[in-house]
Amino acid sequence: MADLNELKKNAGILAANKIESGMTVGLGTGSTAAYMVARLGERIQTEGLKIQAVSTSWSTTIQCRQLGIPLMDLGDAEHLDIAIDGADEIDPQKNLIKGRGAAHLLEKIVASMADHYIIIADDGKKVKQLGEKFAVPLEILPNAIASVTYKVHKLGADLQIRMGAPGKDGPVISDSGNLIADAKFGTINDPEKLDSELNKIPGLLGHGLFIGMANKVILATPNGIEEW
Repeated sequence: MADLNELKKNAGILAANKIESGMTVGLGTGSTAAYMVARLGERIQTEGLKIQAVSTSWSTTIQCRQLGIPLMDLGDAEHLDIAIDGADEIDPQKNLIKGRGAAHLLEKIVASMADHYIIIADDGKKVKQLGEKFAVPLEILPNAIASVTYKVHKLGADLQIRMGAPGKDGPVISDSGNLIADAKFGTINDPEKLDSELNKIPGLLGHGLFIGMANKVILATPNGIEEW
């Protein structure tokens, strides 16, 4: 069996090879997405691939700058031909939980702009029901933290503000300057309903449920690459 990192790299390469000259492209965030971005940079250098890209996070932006991938401001982009990103959980209907990297609000904006939204991940991200392994990440306007917490509790979740890793004091702040929290619902029986309920909460700027958005999943497994 191949090493999982090698399989993730292969999934990233396969996705990057779907990009054609002239496309506008959304570039995601995460370990598997980083392999895709690296392959895209290689194709630009070796094939003369001509694209315009938008990034979903500072980490991806920095990688693009290092590789010479041309970036446009997200605010200037009206439409994308393709967006490629990772996920934290993927159910059989291609519904997703995203946001462990705290980039889910920008990632959802980018996904919504794309004609084709491709998810690349390892098979550890595949679940029968969303919520099996991860909480639902939230991006919250700081002034609304108390009211959002109250309303999310009423929906049945335990909400925790995400705190920085060792070496970083205080809460995690998104690239847009908002608080990141995690709402633990347990397994989610009706993702569409929960998505709708969360969308109604003022001050909750974005959440990590991506329902009905992905067109294709490229999954790295111990036995090779699966596409579905």
